[in-house]
Amino acid sequence: MTTEHVAADTEKTADALVGRLFEASIGMFDIMSVYLGDQLGLYRALHDGGPATAGELAARGRIDERYAREWLEQQAATGILEVDDVAAAAEERRYRLPDAHVEPLLNPDSPYSIAPLSRSVVACAKVIPQLMEAYRSGGGVAWSDYGADMIEAQGDFNRPWLVGSFGTELLPAIPGIHERLVADPPARIADVACGVGWAALAIARAYPNVRVDGFDLDESSIELARQNARDAGLRDRVTFQTRDVAEAEAGQYDLAVIIEAVHDMTQPVGVLSSVRRMLRPDGVALIADEKTEDAFTAPAGESERLYYGFSIFTCLPAAMTERPTAAIGTLMRADMMRRLGSEAGFQNVERLDEPQLDMLRFYLLTP
Repeated sequence: MTTEHVAADTEKTADALVGRLFEASIGMFDIMSVYLGDQLGLYRALHDGGPATAGELAARGRIDERYAREWLEQQAATGILEVDDVAAAAEERRYRLPDAHVEPLLNPDSPYSIAPLSRSVVACAKVIPQLMEAYRSGGGVAWSDYGADMIEAQGDFNRPWLVGSFGTELLPAIPGIHERLVADPPARIADVACGVGWAALAIARAYPNVRVDGFDLDESSIELARQNARDAGLRDRVTFQTRDVAEAEAGQYDLAVIIEAVHDMTQPVGVLSSVRRMLRPDGVALIADEKTEDAFTAPAGESERLYYGFSIFTCLPAAMTERPTAAIGTLMRADMMRRLGSEAGFQNVERLDEPQLDMLRFYLLTP
């Protein structure tokens, strides 16, 4: 929905606001019920084992039967699951996962994957007490406080496009990068703030001669990245380190990538300065960050509203845990990225309008 549509369609009445928040509350319950189904393995049990009664699902998922029945009824009532016979006795009703809902809920590599979003929203809800205190004190909420749900969801949210097209379609579409990655001597790439490693692995898979080094300060993310590298059979060309990039070798990398992380950094200019130092004289940095409006807009479109949601609950609080901090929040606008890159010593910060992603924008930085 565009900003113009929001402005035209929003009635400033009490009824309109009450109706909007009522619908949003139903949506929040949907999010939390999807979280239960995802984390308890209930969708997987329905898909792999076929339609089930509450008793059968309880046995497959190793959960209490009464809870299974209530969850199944809610999922059918909200339209996520289908029920064979609504009029059947409660213990005899059989529920199924529609084919159209399999990829969104069960395939993390699918462009339709949506279950990670429920994990990240629930992770935000878990830290509300800490967040309330942070708002009062001006402090922050540490990334680790959000737990595995946020860390893994962040990786899985970007996973579909990284695994599906980053190395095979997007990088080849950016002038100069593809040519260097297929040339000799083999290129060396740094994946900065690598998270669980999907970008590094995508590059290594698409370009079989390159070497990729991933860096992140979060040990749990690095552990997952190393496991992902083992599963992909790429440990010989991809390494992951819990390390500050300020300590990395100077002048050794042909390409550095940072995927949806600059806006989270407390000291982005310092990190970008270190990235510039890591690059060879002819190296480049490729950054993906939020595809925001060029300027603050209100009312805003759906993407902007989602970014602000994550900003007030996650990105800004996490950035406020250290001082000094840039405290950018999720809304990384193009002029902010240009300023950060320039202050870090990059001679050129180019906003790339092609190739495009639905939620992210690319920037090419040259020393």
